[in-house]
Amino acid sequence: MRYKRHETLRYQFKDPIPASFKIIKIDDHHVDTAQGNGHIINMSPGGLRLATNLKLPAKQKIQLFVETTILNHSLHFISDVVWTKALGSAQHYGLTFIDDHHKEIMKILKEYQKKQQNKPLHG
Repeated sequence: MRYKRHETLRYQFKDPIPASFKIIKIDDHHVDTAQGNGHIINMSPGGLRLATNLKLPAKQKIQLFVETTILNHSLHFISDVVWTKALGSAQHYGLTFIDDHHKEIMKILKEYQKKQQNKPLHG
């Protein structure tokens, strides 16, 4: 499956954001797995890149429930895994959101970026 990004904003986190996730659907079967932990590498209004040490089932359509907190904003998303890539011991997954979170994510990412720009430099 080929995946192209068309978002206007994809924010690359300098310090990846901790997140938890669980598989809620494999192909057309609803499942309830244990929670896994990972980090959000980047995010856009349409999806995110998740890094984890857990390897998700290959060659199957996977749907995840992802939870994280950014600047005291609790976020949760239902997402489809659209690509996977092994990087060292970690697995990176490209996720696309099922529901529209555009306004919510744009607001939080702009707030996060502004806060990062206002951080004092340590020398």
